[in-house]
Order: sequence, then structure tokens, then C-alpha cells
Amino acid sequence: MAHNASSCPGPMHATSNGVFQGDNPLDYALPLAILQIVLVVALTRILAFLLRPLRQPRVIAEIVGGILLGPSALGRNENYLNAIFPAKSLTVLDTLANLGLLFFLFLVGLELDLKALRRTGKKALSIAIAGISLPFILGVGTSFALRSTISKGVEGPPFLVFMGVALSITAFPVLA
Repeated sequence: MAHNASSCPGPMHATSNGVFQGDNPLDYALPLAILQIVLVVALTRILAFLLRPLRQPRVIAEIVGGILLGPSALGRNENYLNAIFPAKSLTVLDTLANLGLLFFLFLVGLELDLKALRRTGKKALSIAIAGISLPFILGVGTSFALRSTISKGVEGPPFLVFMGVALSITAFPVLA
């Protein structure tokens, strides 16, 4: 049977027997996920410390860290990419990232003060609607300009909705 290059990578075993038993820990999901998390957290904390004198928020350090660790900078090195962020580990990393986002949004919901929300009432509602609908409209408008360049082979209406939704909710956790 021929191997298809675009097929999904095989599943990873969770844990290894250890380096002393001759296993490479980076071939297993849990040690690799721990290394990836430590690398991301350490780099973003170092960047946040370095960017603090420039009065940049931590989210900027996280964005720069993602660019540095991703395919734009270090990811151009195939050895690094295959060792630290192999394709077979991205499912685990993506799942952990989504769980982290879910937990973060849960904590934001816990901190929500409904009494303060009721006091500000219509003003808060109008700001919230404008904060989501204006980027949605701009996203749909942008998609008309980008349709011929980045959405070849994609149907028009789903692309319009995707661009609108992506631009209207991207900053929600940061704004919250």
C-alpha cells in the first residue's frame, strides 16, 4: 500500500519507559507536550520581561513568541521543527491550547460582575454590539478584496462568514 504524504500522522504513545531504557522521550506525547509547554512559557516570559521597558503588554510577547517558535522563524529549520513540533504532536498541542482557552474563558465568566453590567446597561450593550459587529462587517468587506488571492477553490459565502467571524471574535479573550 502506498503511503500518502497528505494523510494524518499516526497516533503517539503517551509515555516512554525512560531515557535509561533507550527510549527517546521526544517520540512520546506527554514528554514532548511538557517540553513544548515549557519552551512556549519560558520564551514568552523572557520576551515579556524584555518588552516591559517598552511598555508592551504580555499579549505582545506571546504573539512575538509564537512567531519566533512557529514556521516564520525557527520553524524554517527542519531539524528543529521535526524534533520539537512534529506533525504528529500538533493534535495534542492543539487540544491542550483549546482546553486552556476554555479554562481562560471560564475564569473570565467567573469574574463577570452582573450588577455592574446591569448598572451600565444600554451603554455596555451598545459597546459590545459595536465591538463585534463592526469587525464582522470589516471582515466581510475585506474578504471581497481577498477572495481572488487567498480563497481559490473556496465557495464565496462560507469564506465571507469565516472572515467576518474570525475578525470579530479574535480579540474577544484579550478584550474580556
